[in-house]
Amino acid sequence: MKTLTIGELELGSGMPKICIPLIGKSQEELLKEARQAEELPCQLVEWRADYMLAEMKDMTLRQKGGELKQVLKYLRMELDLPIIFTIRTKKEGGQAELSKKEYFFINRLIAEARIADVMDIEAFDAPGKVDERSIRKFIALAHKHHTHVLLSNHDFEGTPDLVEMMTRFFVMQELGGDLMKLAVMPKKEEDVFCLLEVAALMRDTYGEIPFIAIAMGKLGATTRICGGEFGAVITFASGAEASAPGQLDAVTLQNFLLQYYQKDKEGKRDTE
Repeated sequence: MKTLTIGELELGSGMPKICIPLIGKSQEELLKEARQAEELPCQLVEWRADYMLAEMKDMTLRQKGGELKQVLKYLRMELDLPIIFTIRTKKEGGQAELSKKEYFFINRLIAEARIADVMDIEAFDAPGKVDERSIRKFIALAHKHHTHVLLSNHDFEGTPDLVEMMTRFFVMQELGGDLMKLAVMPKKEEDVFCLLEVAALMRDTYGEIPFIAIAMGKLGATTRICGGEFGAVITFASGAEASAPGQLDAVTLQNFLLQYYQKDKEGKRDTE
Protein backbone atom coordinates (compact mmCIF):
# COMPACT_ATOMS: atom_id res chain seq x y z
CA MET A 1 0.00 0.00 0.00
CA LYS A 2 1.24 3.49 -0.85
CA THR A 3 2.39 5.66 2.05
CA LEU A 4 2.84 9.37 2.70
CA THR A 5 5.03 10.79 5.45
CA ILE A 6 3.99 14.04 7.11
CA GLY A 7 6.61 15.01 9.66
CA GLU A 8 6.90 11.93 11.84
CA LEU A 9 3.50 10.56 10.83
CA GLU A 10 3.36 7.86 8.16
CA LEU A 11 0.00 7.47 6.48
CA GLY A 12 -0.58 4.01 5.07
CA SER A 13 1.27 1.98 7.68
CA GLY A 14 -0.48 0.24 10.55
CA MET A 15 -4.02 1.23 11.48
CA PRO A 16 -5.68 4.12 9.67
CA LYS A 17 -4.84 7.37 11.40
CA ILE A 18 -7.60 9.22 13.25
CA CYS A 19 -8.22 12.81 12.21
CA ILE A 20 -10.41 15.16 14.26
CA PRO A 21 -12.01 18.09 12.42
CA LEU A 22 -12.01 21.44 14.24
CA ILE A 23 -15.06 23.55 13.40
CA GLY A 24 -14.90 26.53 15.78
CA LYS A 25 -16.51 29.70 14.42
CA SER A 26 -14.17 31.98 16.36
CA GLN A 27 -10.52 31.87 17.33
CA GLU A 28 -11.48 31.23 20.94
CA GLU A 29 -13.73 28.30 20.03
CA LEU A 30 -11.13 26.87 17.66
CA LEU A 31 -8.26 26.94 20.13
CA LYS A 32 -10.50 25.40 22.79
CA GLU A 33 -11.31 22.55 20.37
CA ALA A 34 -7.61 22.15 19.59
CA ARG A 35 -6.75 21.75 23.26
CA GLN A 36 -9.52 19.16 23.61
CA ALA A 37 -8.26 17.30 20.54
CA GLU A 38 -4.80 16.95 22.05
CA GLU A 39 -6.38 15.02 24.92
CA LEU A 40 -8.12 12.63 22.53
CA PRO A 41 -6.75 9.63 20.58
CA CYS A 42 -5.93 11.22 17.23
CA GLN A 43 -2.85 11.55 15.05
CA LEU A 44 -3.80 14.68 13.07
CA VAL A 45 -6.47 17.37 12.89
CA GLU A 46 -8.38 19.06 10.11
CA TRP A 47 -9.18 22.74 10.49
CA ARG A 48 -12.50 23.27 8.72
CA ALA A 49 -11.85 26.95 8.15
CA ASP A 50 -15.12 27.38 6.25
CA TYR A 51 -16.99 27.57 9.57
CA MET A 52 -15.00 30.63 10.63
CA LEU A 53 -14.96 32.07 7.13
CA ALA A 54 -18.77 32.04 7.05
CA GLU A 55 -18.78 34.42 10.03
CA MET A 56 -16.57 37.02 8.33
CA LYS A 57 -19.40 39.06 6.85
CA ASP A 58 -17.92 42.56 6.55
CA MET A 59 -14.34 41.90 5.48
CA THR A 60 -12.60 42.03 2.14
CA LEU A 61 -11.31 38.80 0.65
CA ARG A 62 -7.72 39.73 1.46
CA GLN A 63 -8.71 40.55 5.05
CA LYS A 64 -10.46 37.20 5.35
CA GLY A 65 -7.38 35.39 4.07
CA GLY A 66 -5.10 37.34 6.36
CA GLU A 67 -7.30 36.59 9.37
CA LEU A 68 -7.38 32.87 8.60
CA LYS A 69 -3.61 32.85 8.17
CA GLN A 70 -3.13 34.52 11.57
CA VAL A 71 -5.50 32.11 13.30
CA LEU A 72 -3.70 29.18 11.69
CA LYS A 73 -0.43 30.47 13.15
CA TYR A 74 -1.99 30.43 16.62
CA LEU A 75 -3.36 26.94 15.95
CA ARG A 76 0.08 25.79 14.85
CA MET A 77 1.56 27.04 18.15
CA GLU A 78 -1.19 25.31 20.13
CA LEU A 79 -0.93 21.90 18.46
CA ASP A 80 1.85 19.38 18.13
CA LEU A 81 -0.08 17.48 15.45
CA PRO A 82 -0.15 17.69 11.65
CA ILE A 83 -2.85 20.06 10.39
CA ILE A 84 -5.03 19.70 7.30
CA PHE A 85 -6.38 23.09 6.19
CA THR A 86 -9.82 22.84 4.57
CA ILE A 87 -12.28 25.31 3.14
CA ARG A 88 -15.29 23.13 2.38
CA THR A 89 -17.71 24.80 -0.02
CA LYS A 90 -21.49 24.55 0.18
CA LYS A 91 -21.66 22.41 -2.95
CA GLU A 92 -19.70 19.72 -1.08
CA GLY A 93 -21.47 20.02 2.26
CA GLY A 94 -19.49 22.89 3.80
CA GLN A 95 -20.21 26.44 4.94
CA ALA A 96 -18.25 28.55 2.45
CA GLU A 97 -19.90 30.46 -0.37
CA LEU A 98 -16.98 31.46 -2.58
CA SER A 99 -16.36 31.81 -6.28
CA LYS A 100 -13.64 29.59 -7.68
CA LYS A 101 -11.34 32.60 -7.93
CA GLU A 102 -11.95 33.50 -4.26
CA TYR A 103 -11.49 29.88 -3.18
CA PHE A 104 -8.06 29.57 -4.78
CA PHE A 105 -7.01 33.06 -3.66
CA ILE A 106 -7.43 32.21 0.03
CA ASN A 107 -5.93 28.74 -0.34
CA ARG A 108 -2.88 30.24 -2.08
CA LEU A 109 -2.36 32.67 0.82
CA ILE A 110 -2.35 29.77 3.26
CA ALA A 111 -0.06 27.59 1.12
CA GLU A 112 2.45 30.41 0.70
CA ALA A 113 2.58 30.88 4.48
CA ARG A 114 3.87 27.29 4.94
CA ILE A 115 1.84 26.79 8.13
CA ALA A 116 -0.46 23.93 7.15
CA ASP A 117 0.93 20.44 6.60
CA VAL A 118 -1.77 19.48 4.11
CA MET A 119 -4.20 21.55 2.01
CA ASP A 120 -7.56 20.01 1.09
CA ILE A 121 -8.59 21.09 -2.42
CA GLU A 122 -11.92 20.10 -3.96
CA ALA A 123 -11.15 18.38 -7.24
CA PHE A 124 -14.46 18.84 -9.08
CA ASP A 125 -16.46 21.96 -9.90
CA ALA A 126 -19.38 19.62 -10.65
CA PRO A 127 -19.64 15.89 -11.46
CA GLY A 128 -17.32 15.27 -14.38
CA LYS A 129 -16.11 18.89 -14.48
CA VAL A 130 -12.52 19.64 -13.44
CA ASP A 131 -10.53 22.86 -13.69
CA GLU A 132 -7.29 21.01 -14.39
CA ARG A 133 -5.23 24.15 -15.00
CA SER A 134 -6.15 25.79 -11.66
CA ILE A 135 -5.62 22.62 -9.65
CA ARG A 136 -2.28 21.73 -11.21
CA LYS A 137 -1.12 25.33 -10.74
CA PHE A 138 -2.12 25.22 -7.07
CA ILE A 139 -0.42 21.87 -6.48
CA ALA A 140 2.82 23.23 -7.97
CA LEU A 141 2.60 26.26 -5.68
CA ALA A 142 1.89 24.14 -2.59
CA HIS A 143 4.77 21.80 -3.34
CA LYS A 144 7.08 24.77 -3.85
CA HIS A 145 6.20 25.77 -0.29
CA HIS A 146 6.66 22.23 1.07
CA THR A 147 2.94 21.62 1.63
CA HIS A 148 1.10 18.43 0.72
CA VAL A 149 -2.17 18.50 -1.24
CA LEU A 150 -5.20 16.34 -0.53
CA LEU A 151 -7.62 16.29 -3.48
CA SER A 152 -11.17 15.58 -2.36
CA ASN A 153 -14.68 14.91 -3.55
CA HIS A 154 -17.81 14.68 -1.38
CA ASP A 155 -21.09 13.41 -2.80
CA PHE A 156 -24.00 14.09 -0.44
CA GLU A 157 -26.60 13.17 -3.03
CA GLY A 158 -25.87 9.46 -3.08
CA THR A 159 -23.32 6.85 -4.10
CA PRO A 160 -22.18 6.81 -7.74
CA ASP A 161 -21.74 3.43 -9.40
CA LEU A 162 -18.44 1.58 -9.26
CA VAL A 163 -17.15 2.89 -12.59
CA GLU A 164 -17.91 6.50 -11.68
CA MET A 165 -16.21 6.23 -8.27
CA MET A 166 -13.16 4.64 -9.88
CA THR A 167 -13.12 7.42 -12.47
CA ARG A 168 -13.16 10.11 -9.77
CA PHE A 169 -10.21 8.45 -8.04
CA PHE A 170 -8.35 8.18 -11.35
CA VAL A 171 -8.93 11.88 -12.09
CA MET A 172 -7.69 12.98 -8.67
CA GLN A 173 -4.70 10.70 -8.97
CA GLU A 174 -3.82 12.03 -12.43
CA LEU A 175 -3.98 15.66 -11.26
CA GLY A 176 -0.85 15.14 -9.18
CA GLY A 177 -1.94 15.44 -5.55
CA ASP A 178 -0.23 13.64 -2.68
CA LEU A 179 -3.39 12.14 -1.19
CA MET A 180 -7.02 11.80 -2.31
CA LYS A 181 -10.40 11.45 -0.65
CA LEU A 182 -13.80 10.23 -1.81
CA ALA A 183 -16.81 10.46 0.51
CA VAL A 184 -20.27 9.32 -0.59
CA MET A 185 -23.74 9.07 0.92
CA PRO A 186 -25.11 5.51 0.84
CA LYS A 187 -28.85 4.92 0.45
CA LYS A 188 -28.69 1.15 0.92
CA GLU A 189 -26.22 -1.48 2.16
CA GLU A 190 -25.13 -2.29 -1.39
CA ASP A 191 -23.78 1.26 -1.70
CA VAL A 192 -21.45 0.66 1.25
CA PHE A 193 -20.23 -2.61 -0.27
CA CYS A 194 -19.64 -0.86 -3.59
CA LEU A 195 -17.54 1.88 -1.95
CA LEU A 196 -15.43 -0.75 -0.18
CA GLU A 197 -15.01 -2.68 -3.43
CA VAL A 198 -13.70 0.48 -5.08
CA ALA A 199 -11.30 0.99 -2.17
CA ALA A 200 -10.02 -2.58 -2.47
CA LEU A 201 -9.43 -2.13 -6.20
CA MET A 202 -7.45 1.05 -5.53
CA ARG A 203 -5.50 -0.68 -2.78
CA ASP A 204 -4.63 -3.79 -4.76
CA THR A 205 -4.36 -2.67 -8.35
CA TYR A 206 -4.88 0.94 -9.35
CA GLY A 207 -3.78 3.16 -6.47
CA GLU A 208 -0.67 5.26 -7.07
CA ILE A 209 -1.09 7.59 -4.08
CA PRO A 210 -2.63 7.05 -0.61
CA PHE A 211 -6.39 7.54 -0.40
CA ILE A 212 -9.34 7.97 1.93
CA ALA A 213 -12.67 6.26 1.18
CA ILE A 214 -15.72 6.97 3.34
CA ALA A 215 -19.41 6.16 3.22
CA MET A 216 -21.13 8.85 5.27
CA GLY A 217 -24.18 8.71 7.51
CA LYS A 218 -25.29 6.02 9.95
CA LEU A 219 -25.41 3.41 7.19
CA GLY A 220 -21.77 4.00 6.28
CA ALA A 221 -20.37 4.24 9.82
CA THR A 222 -18.67 0.84 9.53
CA THR A 223 -16.38 2.21 6.80
CA ARG A 224 -14.85 4.51 9.40
CA ILE A 225 -13.80 1.41 11.32
CA CYS A 226 -12.95 -1.15 8.64
CA GLY A 227 -11.89 1.28 5.89
CA GLY A 228 -8.23 0.75 6.66
CA GLU A 229 -8.60 -2.93 5.83
CA PHE A 230 -9.58 -1.83 2.32
CA GLY A 231 -6.76 0.69 1.98
CA ALA A 232 -8.03 3.94 3.54
CA VAL A 233 -5.18 5.70 5.36
CA ILE A 234 -7.23 8.21 7.41
CA THR A 235 -10.54 7.97 9.22
CA PHE A 236 -12.38 10.95 10.70
CA ALA A 237 -13.81 11.16 14.22
CA SER A 238 -15.63 13.88 16.08
CA GLY A 239 -14.02 15.89 18.85
CA ALA A 240 -16.24 18.53 20.43
CA GLU A 241 -18.74 18.22 17.58
CA ALA A 242 -19.15 16.17 14.40
CA SER A 243 -18.37 17.83 11.06
CA ALA A 244 -20.03 15.16 8.90
CA PRO A 245 -22.90 12.67 9.28
CA GLY A 246 -21.90 9.31 10.70
CA GLN A 247 -18.77 10.39 12.54
CA LEU A 248 -18.08 8.46 15.74
CA ASP A 249 -16.43 10.19 18.66
CA ALA A 250 -12.66 9.74 18.78
CA VAL A 251 -12.54 7.52 21.88
CA THR A 252 -15.22 5.15 20.57
CA LEU A 253 -13.57 4.97 17.17
CA GLN A 254 -10.14 4.29 18.68
CA ASN A 255 -11.58 1.44 20.77
CA PHE A 256 -13.29 -0.08 17.72
CA LEU A 257 -10.09 0.20 15.67
CA LEU A 258 -7.98 -1.44 18.36
CA GLN A 259 -10.44 -4.32 18.67
CA TYR A 260 -10.86 -4.69 14.91
CA TYR A 261 -7.17 -4.75 14.06
CA GLN A 262 -6.23 -6.90 17.03
CA LYS A 263 -8.78 -9.50 15.96
CA ASP A 264 -7.49 -9.25 12.41
CA LYS A 265 -3.94 -9.99 13.57
CA GLU A 266 -5.10 -12.90 15.70
CA GLY A 267 -7.05 -14.29 12.74
CA LYS A 268 -3.97 -14.12 10.55
CA ARG A 269 -1.89 -15.88 13.17
CA ASP A 270 -4.49 -18.65 13.44
CA THR A 271 -4.25 -19.36 9.72
CA GLU A 272 -0.47 -19.31 9.50
